[in-house]
Amino acid sequence: MSTKLIFILGFTILFLQSCSSTRNSSISEWEKHEWSIVKIDKKEVPRWKIYKRNLKGTNFLEYKIEGNIKSSPEACLKAFKKDIHKLANGAENKKYPIYEISEESENSLLTYVVHNEPFPFKNTEMSVRYLFYNDDVGNFDVEWNEEWEESQIKPSKKLNRVETFRGAWSFSLITNNSSKAINSVQFDPKGMPLWLINPMVYRFLKEGLENIRTTSKQI
Repeated sequence: MSTKLIFILGFTILFLQSCSSTRNSSISEWEKHEWSIVKIDKKEVPRWKIYKRNLKGTNFLEYKIEGNIKSSPEACLKAFKKDIHKLANGAENKKYPIYEISEESENSLLTYVVHNEPFPFKNTEMSVRYLFYNDDVGNFDVEWNEEWEESQIKPSKKLNRVETFRGAWSFSLITNNSSKAINSVQFDPKGMPLWLINPMVYRFLKEGLENIRTTSKQI
């Protein structure tokens, strides 16, 4: 084999390896931002699935839970609102140092919340605005995001302020008395380890779904 052919063959191998490496890197980057199942109900017929992904171009993590509820989308949304009022006014209020409804209208709700966090972390404070929607085919949704501008609450050295917290519930009509429910949350972990974040988020999502399943039966 001539020196020229050896050079061409070597160049071709290096080129193909480079293309393969670039392609694998691109696939890996793409997969990192796609939904992947991280938790699933272990029952024979799973009642929920939890997914996770990284939001491209940000430090945000996004989680979602999907499951069916034997209630109409409208009843599910009413159950969501009822659970917020229960936290603010009912016996479960003792779980939190503070859980207040600062403002409420037919399509909007503003809350201020202080959460107990495990040692050694400071307790966290949140100001969250909820917006409610429905369409002509019987689907109901709620979206929320941080709302510090309207809360007018000054930062405290004793509390860790959650600057960004966003999410949504989507209740889609399956039949008159059945809905597909999807709850998603987005946040910046700010260096907190996944071994601490994941169990907390999984519990939050599962409890939220079960609360709506339970409360919607009473509506």
